[in-house]
Amino acid sequence: MAEFWDVYDINGNKLNKTIQRDGKVLLQTGEYHMGSAVFITDEKDNFLIQQRSFSKKLLPGKWAITGGSAVAGENAEQCAIREVKEELGIKLTSADLKFLMTNIRNDRHVIINLFLARIPKNTKITIQQEELEQAKWVSRQELIGMHNKEEFYQPLLHEILEKIR
Repeated sequence: MAEFWDVYDINGNKLNKTIQRDGKVLLQTGEYHMGSAVFITDEKDNFLIQQRSFSKKLLPGKWAITGGSAVAGENAEQCAIREVKEELGIKLTSADLKFLMTNIRNDRHVIINLFLARIPKNTKITIQQEELEQAKWVSRQELIGMHNKEEFYQPLLHEILEKIR
């Protein structure tokens, strides 16, 4: 089934436009789609990270946090909740999410809203086989080490970790 995105300006204002996510219609200069990403932590500040499928076009096999693009009609929180449910089988609510920051990626025409969610470490995880290879819990130090070795992808990791204390 075709996926559609709402189009936004750089300030996150929805424009009166949607596009199909098939690469045939490109976003123009000053046009963006919205995405969300979620740092999931447990009560001891371990991080739940996931390894992207090796068949993914973007960052195959890289470790990352859960996230993706908002479909038309979704806001940033709804996107975050849906992505976590789809990719990890974890049901979150808006109350579980704490907004951290927004990252505007001009190179990819995307406005990414970053959130934090704390869940018990014993939460059942069911990975989406088409999207992920595996998921695992890591400590803050392990996460930084993976980032330094370019095994974990998150350009703003150090800024974000400062907000998660």
